[in-house]
Amino acid sequence: MDERVALDTADRNRGAATVARRGTVGRKRALTKIVVIVVLANQILTTAFAFVAQRNHPDVALGLTTLFSFALCTVLSVWIRSDAKYAYRAACDAGYVETLRSGVRVARRCPRRWLVVLYVELQGGAVVASCVRR
Repeated sequence: MDERVALDTADRNRGAATVARRGTVGRKRALTKIVVIVVLANQILTTAFAFVAQRNHPDVALGLTTLFSFALCTVLSVWIRSDAKYAYRAACDAGYVETLRSGVRVARRCPRRWLVVLYVELQGGAVVASCVRR
């Protein structure tokens, strides 16, 4: 009987490790998405800022452009994360999100689906599949 309890405990621990690993992978995937979006937008907007700044003030310091770049990265990452959070709440209120035992199901017709999926992945959850609602 003690062996059975030990096996059950080992199985539970293995399952917990699998869930933790799945959550970590989801978080890494979500953070990678945010980093890619922020870096791309940052490159475009910083280049435009540097171009306009150089045309208007030829002696503008490089540090100002660097400061703009860092501030822009911070603002963009906070903005995307908060937008994902509000999109998730709105999708839940509208009935586009269904909570299952193994994860979350998001309707394909959800208007801001990618932000909802991003939020779920940031929270360590798993998006199971799409459902055909609304």
